[in-house]
Amino acid sequence: MKWFKPILKFFGWAFLLFAFYYVAFLKSFLMGWGSHKTERTNYYQGDSIVANPGYVNTLAITVNKAPSGIWPWIAQMGLNKAGFYTYTRLENIFGCDLHNANTIHPEWQNPRVGEYEPVCASAANNKMPGWTISIVNPGKAIVFRSIQDSSWTMGFYVDSINTNTSRLITRMRYNTPKKFWEYIADKMWLEWAHCIMQRGSITGIKKRAENNDPKISILGTL
Repeated sequence: MKWFKPILKFFGWAFLLFAFYYVAFLKSFLMGWGSHKTERTNYYQGDSIVANPGYVNTLAITVNKAPSGIWPWIAQMGLNKAGFYTYTRLENIFGCDLHNANTIHPEWQNPRVGEYEPVCASAANNKMPGWTISIVNPGKAIVFRSIQDSSWTMGFYVDSINTNTSRLITRMRYNTPKKFWEYIADKMWLEWAHCIMQRGSITGIKKRAENNDPKISILGTL
């Protein structure tokens, strides 16, 4: 077992170095990935739902479309609708059963406050709490919140720059877990994983908005 101690020591130091690098450099980048300072400090609809969040991120991307060309993609987001346009294969490893739409579906264009949106299929099957639509401001904002309480929100916002360009912004706010091991898991995994998936979502929306014909159609999904 003499080989065990050096390996354990190596991984221990590697973890400490990664933790230092993440806290010192990577965290601030991920939490504001692509956003401007004003976007990170702006108040957005739904920010008042989680009063004192322990976690806040604000990610953004420029889309070469007017808000009217972006909103239809946002309006139809959901597990049982158009998906979330992010890394579907990665999501489905965890049993989410997500399928991202590549076209705009008219039957999904009217999201309503109070509609239930499960997080993923495996969570819904295990009767885990999902999301509900808390705010809908057509053409500008949609905000999902925890169906259980006021501990978590995720919003998508569209800000017009000019007639052909917009900023697409996503913000997540939630109360960090109080139980020790849940807190550690949040800091080691979920904190940065949320940023990766949200970035994938707004990138997916950008690609679809810029590359697809804006005419509404009911074609197949990916």
